Amino acid sequence: MTQHARHRARGRLGAALGQWRQPPEFRVPPPLLDPAQAAWVADVLEEVEAAEALAAAAAAAQSADTAGTAGAAGIGTGGTARTDAADAEPPGSGALVGAATGIWRALRKLDQGPASLSPADLRQIRLQVRASRQALADDGLEIQEHDGEPFDSGLSLEALVFQDDAELTREVVLETVRPSVYFRGRRIQMGQVIVGRPPQSPGAETTKETPE
Repeated sequence: MTQHARHRARGRLGAALGQWRQPPEFRVPPPLLDPAQAAWVADVLEEVEAAEALAAAAAAAQSADTAGTAGAAGIGTGGTARTDAADAEPPGSGALVGAATGIWRALRKLDQGPASLSPADLRQIRLQVRASRQALADDGLEIQEHDGEPFDSGLSLEALVFQDDAELTREVVLETVRPSVYFRGRRIQMGQVIVGRPPQSPGAETTKETPE
């Protein structure tokens, strides 16, 4: 994530949600949240803050790698260009995966948020979390969830569980357990899903699909 994008996302989050981090006497205006609602909002904010910290760590790793690559440019046997970098994991990929998954979890929590929280409050928080997600996307980090998508063994997904459902006529993803994550077109995390399928005939085996 670029420094400008990080500052933009953090600024938006701070402006809209900073009041919930302050003692009640300093909130302007004070949010009308009960303790359970306040705890839920704080949990969402923690996911976002952790994700942004991981994105910052990934950006630092990428900057360090860029500097190191520039210093080593042209070094090789007989002047042959180095090709191993193209096959290596992107620098900071672990932190990028953590950032993407954290933002995804925060959005899932918003979608499953407490019904007692006002639509206006939910909308405000959702807009700011999505601003952070967009900042990641602007730097090439794509988060894919798979709920409701048709499933077959050729997909690059890991099916953790198959569940029989008499209402289904084909295999369908019921729930994304972990999103697929791509960085600048390259997959850095395979998605994990729960799959629904038509009832199996007696004796049919339940298998776990883990494509290469």
